[in-house]
Amino acid sequence: MREQVDVIEVCEQCDTVWLEGQSVSMDAYTDLDPYMSGIGKEPLWSNLEPLERGAQR
Repeated sequence: MREQVDVIEVCEQCDTVWLEGQSVSMDAYTDLDPYMSGIGKEPLWSNLEPLERGAQR
């Protein structure tokens, strides 16, 4: 079974997360800890795979 892959944008300074397709604003966001917990992962940067800006998986 393949692991679920979400494309998200994360602010490295404040750990704010925006889902793919969301506008990067303070109106619609979540924090990294609850997002990672919600997908069953520890909220560690090592659990994220960086993509180049504009790259799609």
